[in-house]
This record gives sequence, C-alpha cells and structure tokens, in this order.
Amino acid sequence: MSLLGVQSLVYGVDDLDAAVRFHDDFGLVAVRRDPDAVDYALEDGSTVVLRRNDDPALPARFTTAPGVREVIWGVDTPAALNALRANLSGDRKVAVDADGTLHTRDDNGIAIGFRLFARKSLEAIASTENAPGDIRRWNTHRRWVKRAVPRCMNHVVFGVPDVDRAMAFYIHRLGFKLSDVSRGLGVFMRCDGRNEHHSVFFLKTGIIAWHHVAYGVQNVDEVMVGADHMQRRGWKSDLGIGRHRIGSSVFYYLTNPAGGMSEYSADTDYLTDDWQPRLWEPRFGNWHWLGKVPDAFMSEPDWDVSIIADTNKSFSELSGNAPPVKAMNG
Repeated sequence: MSLLGVQSLVYGVDDLDAAVRFHDDFGLVAVRRDPDAVDYALEDGSTVVLRRNDDPALPARFTTAPGVREVIWGVDTPAALNALRANLSGDRKVAVDADGTLHTRDDNGIAIGFRLFARKSLEAIASTENAPGDIRRWNTHRRWVKRAVPRCMNHVVFGVPDVDRAMAFYIHRLGFKLSDVSRGLGVFMRCDGRNEHHSVFFLKTGIIAWHHVAYGVQNVDEVMVGADHMQRRGWKSDLGIGRHRIGSSVFYYLTNPAGGMSEYSADTDYLTDDWQPRLWEPRFGNWHWLGKVPDAFMSEPDWDVSIIADTNKSFSELSGNAPPVKAMNG
C-alpha cells in the first residue's frame, strides 16, 4: 500500500465569499464556482473544497472552530484501497461513496477519507543559485514571477491532546513513517508514498484543532512574492517569513478566513528509507526567523538535536519530562 499525500482538503466555512477571496488571492485555481460550493485544483491533481458550514454532505465537526472538516488521503491502487477498508472496518465505521471513496475517523476523532489518486508528476522549473566560491549563473538574472502559484500540498497540521495515539494510528494502521520529533511539542510523519519531510504534523494541544496546510511553491522568491501580494490584498500574517530547521523549509503563514492558516512553503527536505529520525529541542528545531525575531525567541536556543536510537518509542517516551511548550507553528 502507498498513500500519496493529501488528495483533497474539505472545508466547512462560515463566510464562503471571504474564503473564496482568500484562496483566489493565495494563487489557487478554481475549477468550480457555485453559490454554495467552490473547488480548487492544484497542478498535481489534489483539490481544495470549500462548502458552507451547514452543507449536510459535510462530515460532522471534530472541532468547534471553523476549518477543515475532512482530509482525504490519496491511495495508489484499488487493492490498497480495499486493504484499507478491510483494516479499518474491524474497529470503526467506514462509509463508502459511489466512487469508492472511504470515510471514517482516526483515533483522535478527526474525519479522514481515502480515495484512488493518480497524482501527476510536476515538471522541474530551473532555479540556479549563486554563492561565494560557487558561481553557477552568469550574465543572467534569476527567474522572476508576478504571483505565487502553489503546485501541491506538502503537509497538514492538527492539534491533538493525545500525540501518542495519533502516532500509533498513523504509523501502525496507515503505514506512515516517522520523520522527526519536536520534544514535548509534536511529531512529524510522512506518507509511505511521498518523500517530502512530512505529510502531517501532530501538535500537542489541549483540544483537537485544525491548525494549517502548507502549499509547495518554487523557492524563497516565490514565497516573498506571495507574501507581498497577500499583504497588498489585506491578508495578515502573525509570524512573517522564516525557515524551519526541522525539514529545512522556508515558511510564510497567513490567517485563513476558512479556518486555521495557509502556508507558502519552499525548499523542504526530501527523505528516503535510509533517513534516521531525530529528536529536536523545539525552539531550535521549529522556528528560525528571517525577519523580526519574536520577543520569546530573543535568547539563542540550545543547539540540541540527536538521532532517535529507538524509533519504537512513543512521543511521550521520547519527550520525557520536557516542559510544556507554547505552541506556535509546525
């Protein structure tokens, strides 16, 4: 079985008009526009679905705040989809649509689905970097763009009270692979059919919560172009631009009126089965700003990261007596 990442992200929104304006400005391409339903498609074939909160076709809420109502994961083959159905039906209700899409809940109650997904390959766009002593671009400027255009969804993030439970379900029942752990903060995992650093991050919180989705763009220039355009359109970011040490990706988060945040992301790490997961001190691993450093991070974090020797340990066992961490972003 191979899961190929997020095939569809389904929102239930309070203000459909505001949600549509945001996603249009963000750079997504609409393929359906109806009074109560707007769908967007990305270049790899994944979709973002916007519906009004009172749409009876939506799954029941798993959180009181507006936001994502269901994450549908892409599956590579009919045999894999059937195996998932048999596996999950043993201890939970699994509904099946006419097109074969499965709908159920994970062990924290988050609505999840599974659907056949012929994920489209993305063509490379050249981006040559110069550095002192390593000159690769002569007599030409960098490639410039007017707008950010997300090409894929890299990952989704949820807050959950029980990270151990999430980690066990996604690894042992769905075949996800452990990428890294932020001590006391959360766990990064990737689908077995994807190589981006993580497909999902579970953040330790007091309640179940939708947090954000990260969209892949070409490079840091496109992140900045997107950030500029969104600010001109009146959309806000509380964090500005930075880079995660865990996963290496450049980030820019924006508050999304559909719920949670949407992130422009670039230059993430790609992993193979030879990767050894690591245990990170949260301030050192998660946040590294290119702009104004928040007051809480004015002191230099400890350079604290180590290989996880026993990947069978739970999040709690790996975190030990780590003090509570003020959650910001994963």
